[in-house]
Amino acid sequence: MDGGVERVLEAAVDEGFLTAGAAVDGPAHSLGFLVGTPPPMAGQTAVDLGSGGGLPGLVLATRTDCHWYLVDRGERRCRFLEWAVRSLNLSDRVSVLHSDATDVGRGELRGTVSLVTARGFGPPGATVECGAPLLAEGGHLVVSEPPEGGPPRWPEGPLGDLGLVDAGSWDVGGAGFRAFVAQRCCNDRYPRAWRAIVRSPLF
Repeated sequence: MDGGVERVLEAAVDEGFLTAGAAVDGPAHSLGFLVGTPPPMAGQTAVDLGSGGGLPGLVLATRTDCHWYLVDRGERRCRFLEWAVRSLNLSDRVSVLHSDATDVGRGELRGTVSLVTARGFGPPGATVECGAPLLAEGGHLVVSEPPEGGPPRWPEGPLGDLGLVDAGSWDVGGAGFRAFVAQRCCNDRYPRAWRAIVRSPLF
């Protein structure tokens, strides 16, 4: 593991943003997000929803050439992420957004993003509703998945309403991932306000 990333993740543990186990396993798990989808290239944009202690966004930013936006609604977490970005010399292509994901999805990044990642952002319906509006046509949303064997979590109908289709799943070192690709731009009604998403989830 890169020494700078290791120090940042250790600091995230000290701040209470990551567990010690997540700091150790996080880099390998983070790289798993890129295994089943085309990695974003220079000139493209990627967004990490709910970056918290920096996983997977900070790790992926060190391994790709695109511009990353790390989104978190917590002020203290964002201050930490800003420090981490400076410490890793990534300020020229990593931005921290202190914002609700629903606001980001209705802002200037809407419909422009090649890759959206979500490690532990929220339940399935909330994750896709916040991620899909950001994607350009052909862009990918990649989420962490629990171990295989549980009930289906991603119904085709609501995914279609968001312009998404299931692009498959994969495992890396025991960790699961699933990707969705934007076949078209997301309907203008999404994302709804966070209160509405929680009160009446798509699924």
